[in-house]
Amino acid sequence: KFPPFRIKDFYIYGSHFTGTAPKNLLPLQIDAATAFGSGEHGTTRGCLEALCKLKASGFKPRHVLDMGAGSGILAIGAVRLWNKPTMAIDNDREATRVACRHRKLNAISPDKLICATGDGYKARRVRESGPFDLIIANILAQPLIDMAAMMEEKLSKKGRVVLSGLLSTQAPAVMAAHKAVGLKKVHEI
Repeated sequence: KFPPFRIKDFYIYGSHFTGTAPKNLLPLQIDAATAFGSGEHGTTRGCLEALCKLKASGFKPRHVLDMGAGSGILAIGAVRLWNKPTMAIDNDREATRVACRHRKLNAISPDKLICATGDGYKARRVRESGPFDLIIANILAQPLIDMAAMMEEKLSKKGRVVLSGLLSTQAPAVMAAHKAVGLKKVHEI
């Protein structure tokens, strides 16, 4: 159990919370569970901050992908911000189960947020979808590097990517892999 807390436009709380979320914030009900992502970790926090920054800049994605979704918190956050079709994919069935549970707890329809298990960009659901205007990938550095080219193939021409889950010492290698496929860094937290 963790006490409710705020990250930019989001109010994050567990099912044990009996209060009311502030009306000016977007509620995210997330229970600390067997899948990564309760909002307390710096990488998750940074991704939520980046999503809020994108929203504030006027960015309007039509189709969102959360690669390596874990608990589903980032995908749910994207749905809360833009109310657009979002896909949460993870290679761990337990993570997918947790993301589906969080989707239900947050009263988001399965049509708005698809939770699926698969091998990254090779997953059938991902291959058959897209292009994505926003891809969120809060995973480890080496998978980010390994999947850079596949990610670029699924990204729309004016799409944006939020990358996280890496150490500052790993950032140059991750950035180099993405620069090699034609992407450029816009902002860093």
